[in-house]
Amino acid sequence: MTTDPTIREQTYQYFLQEAPELLHALEQGLLSLQNDCTINQVNNLMRTTHTLKGAASSVELTTITTVAHSLEDIFRSLCKPDVAIDAEIQALLFEGFECLRLPLIAELTGGTVDHAEILNRTAAIFAQLQDKLGDCFDQTAPLPTSAELGFDITQSIFETGVEQRLSQLAAALPNASPDEIMVMLRSQAEVFLGLAESLNLPGFGAIAQTAIAALNQHPDQVRPIAEAALADFRRGQAEVLAGDRTYGGQPSEFLQQLAERAVPAEVIPVAGESGLQQPELETASILLDSIWGGRTAAATSSAASQSTPVSSIEPTPAPVERDPLSRPVEPAISAATPLWQKEPVPPSAQVRVSVKHLDQLNVSVGELLTNQNRQSLQIEQLQTTAQTLLTRLKQHQQLLKQLQNTHANITAHSEIHSISHSISHSSKSAKPSKTKKRPSRKRAASNSSHLIQSLLTNTIQLTEVAEAVELFTRQAQQTLEQQRQLLSHNRDALIEARMLPLGEILNRFPGVLRQLETLHNKPIALELQGTDVLVDKVVAEKLYDPLLHLIRNAFDHGIEPISVRQQRGKPEKGQLQICAYNQGRNLVIEVRDDGKGIDIEQIRQRIVETRRITLEDANRYTSEQLIDFLFEPGFSTAPQVNDLSGRGIGLDVVRNQLQALQGTITVQSIPQQGTTFTLHIPLGLSIAQLLLCQAGSRTYAFLDDAVEQILIPQPSQIQRRSSGHVLQWTRDNTKRLVPIYSLAAALNYNSPLFHAAMLPSSSVVAPGLLKPVIVMRAPNASQDHFIGIEVDQLIGEQELVIRPLGSMMEAPSYIQGASVLADGQLALVIDGTMLIRTALEQQSDRLADSNWATPASSEDSRPPLHSGQSSLPPTPTAPTALLPPEAKSQARILVVEDSITTRQSLVLALQKAGYQVFQAQDGQDGIEQLQHLIGIELVICDIEMPRMNGLEFLRHCQQLPALAGIPIITLTSRNDEQYRSLAAQLGATAYMTKPYMEHKLLVMVNDLLKRTRISSNTP
Repeated sequence: MTTDPTIREQTYQYFLQEAPELLHALEQGLLSLQNDCTINQVNNLMRTTHTLKGAASSVELTTITTVAHSLEDIFRSLCKPDVAIDAEIQALLFEGFECLRLPLIAELTGGTVDHAEILNRTAAIFAQLQDKLGDCFDQTAPLPTSAELGFDITQSIFETGVEQRLSQLAAALPNASPDEIMVMLRSQAEVFLGLAESLNLPGFGAIAQTAIAALNQHPDQVRPIAEAALADFRRGQAEVLAGDRTYGGQPSEFLQQLAERAVPAEVIPVAGESGLQQPELETASILLDSIWGGRTAAATSSAASQSTPVSSIEPTPAPVERDPLSRPVEPAISAATPLWQKEPVPPSAQVRVSVKHLDQLNVSVGELLTNQNRQSLQIEQLQTTAQTLLTRLKQHQQLLKQLQNTHANITAHSEIHSISHSISHSSKSAKPSKTKKRPSRKRAASNSSHLIQSLLTNTIQLTEVAEAVELFTRQAQQTLEQQRQLLSHNRDALIEARMLPLGEILNRFPGVLRQLETLHNKPIALELQGTDVLVDKVVAEKLYDPLLHLIRNAFDHGIEPISVRQQRGKPEKGQLQICAYNQGRNLVIEVRDDGKGIDIEQIRQRIVETRRITLEDANRYTSEQLIDFLFEPGFSTAPQVNDLSGRGIGLDVVRNQLQALQGTITVQSIPQQGTTFTLHIPLGLSIAQLLLCQAGSRTYAFLDDAVEQILIPQPSQIQRRSSGHVLQWTRDNTKRLVPIYSLAAALNYNSPLFHAAMLPSSSVVAPGLLKPVIVMRAPNASQDHFIGIEVDQLIGEQELVIRPLGSMMEAPSYIQGASVLADGQLALVIDGTMLIRTALEQQSDRLADSNWATPASSEDSRPPLHSGQSSLPPTPTAPTALLPPEAKSQARILVVEDSITTRQSLVLALQKAGYQVFQAQDGQDGIEQLQHLIGIELVICDIEMPRMNGLEFLRHCQQLPALAGIPIITLTSRNDEQYRSLAAQLGATAYMTKPYMEHKLLVMVNDLLKRTRISSNTP
């Protein structure tokens, strides 16, 4: 137990987080026991109770520890095959669970409970259970044998559980305080002592007992004792892993001297002879849980830290005064005298939330962001309209004032003229009719003046209303900005709830490497980059195992011994780097070493030795195809089995675990320089900062992590070449030639519906000037690649929601989805990194169309960038842009092949010949495709595939009348006559072996299609 109150309080907070989940699992397990009374279910209950017991013990909650321990004993007894769980036993189990729940809930809520009463009630309930179980209660459940488990149990425990505990101890030695080291060493030694008894390894138990004795005798020499004990445990572990099943090492003389007495191994009792009580024996189960993936692995250090065995519960007697020195430690401790005083802890505000609910919240936040962008645009448009209205009203007001002034001048001039006319004709007699008309004119002029004044007044009032509208619009904009900040805070809180820094996983590896260095005398330096990259918690935990496999693989296969590195002029210490970063909507993790690289010839030799393929076929395989064998189950290049490799288990597990995350893994290796394993894991990214631009009449959005620079080039920066335009670009004082591609031409996907939905856009580039160019970067293990994307107009950056395109069509790898813009239009979201890689692959692939080889100005003649390349995911149908105009009349062919490389090679060759190609990744997928697709005229099928192989595929096709008449070409690396004969008997029309000649395959396809069409037309 730690004596540091800060550490204890932190541990207590973890307990408050873990305990509700364990209590819930225990309750659900008991409820399920009524309908599912199986050994597996009882084992789960026992494991959960054991975890809760250890967690409570680590924070000195004695009552909970005691009740949980007794309940665990009951569950262990229920594992006996001759125990029948009737209704009475189930009722007593729930009573016992209630005794555990009451003090635990009180601890979680800050309440109080009578601990003595709880213990007395618990003792009575479990006494009844013991009577019901009879002799079964006293029997000790033996550990499962290796034969029962299907693997060497001792080997597995020492590879995982023991290794984990020794690594924890080794990691604590440099920086932990003596008190913490003492607690950890004593805890681990007690676990190892029980383990040695269970596995009949007296030498390993002697090391543990000697270490405990040394701590008791010399508590002031904790660190030397821990170092000596760790070294002895390591030697014992190495002996066990090497095959020792009778002894397991022995304590060193130095450790025995510190213990002040030698502990002979013979005195360590073996399994079946131990007089120790049950809790020590359970330590083996703790380590087994770390192998089987139970919850106990997370709490083993606390669960095994009990220094006092807890026996069955007896009613708590009244306090009796005794000599304090002779008073034994009782399992039941009064609530009035807690082991340590702590401040009252308020109830935890944390709740358990499923990932599904977090996903729903994430979707809701995305919808709010889309609506907010739309509201922002509407308010901006309203504000612009209000300002325009206000400006025009003011202009109208000025015109009315001018009209008023003009009218006044005209009226005054008319009056002056009238007066002058009257004076000049005063001597003459005026006509009566004219004198009657003058008042009428004056009234008309007066009415006009009043009308103009009224219009002017109304205009002023309208101007005031427009100013009020503009004011309200500004206030609404301010309110919307506050909502945007609140939405941003909610997003951050949601990210914090489901994401964690990848460093919490990566920082566990330095300790592993230190132990490997010690055991194998191979120094290595580990560099971690990208530890602050956020990743989903569910994904993060599933990344540990594949990364651990890759690290151990690099240590064993990649990094050379010191002597070899010296001969090759390398530093003695090997270099291992783990680099993590976000690339578009993917998390990329690179595991890179500076070792000897992958020996292609050794792989070639190994696959021939294991009779996977013939020597002739192996010589035809490319390096990429040979490297792919490293991921085959059971394949290993290690010459012999050791504790690191040689069992053929490793990279295939890595690939399977990544596929479970919908991820991929690629390998790059340079002889004598090193190997890089690159993991791509798709992220649940739904909101991202995007760069909006226009090309043609369409709007596109680029993920901005690949954008290096945006510029409008000068004419002197552009060079014209036969392959297209090239930009002279300077970066880091280095001039580069960057190819330029027109986005409008490269993504020329013609769709009348798409055109109808889009609004026309006008270019902001003045005539005579070059269009904007977006320079994009794709990181690479050797060097970065750059390309320039020419667009018509740059709109700017905006935070948008990325929506998937759906499953109706398979998008190219560089299309990440679509975003709804503020005006309701849709914009395709493009991953610039994948766009660059697709462009480079198409340039280097002679089988593909030269989509990127024409200048940026030749937009009309350039075919679009399509999804039919080998680097892109399989598509159910060939894109319209790839097929010739008469493609619809061409034959429809289905390719069934699990290897994406072989499958895409076939697709390209067939598409080049003008066929319409569909794809399936195995036999089962092929059957499903044939049942849904119409007009398939020929099938090319592999034999060795997962789920359903080619032979099963042939059999299913012959059993289905609708498919029996389709000709099938079997394309396989199996050149045996028995396979050829069997395939023919199952209905194969033709048989071709890999590697195949393209022209021969096309001739065979053409001949079979002709024969099929002739036979179908023959009456």
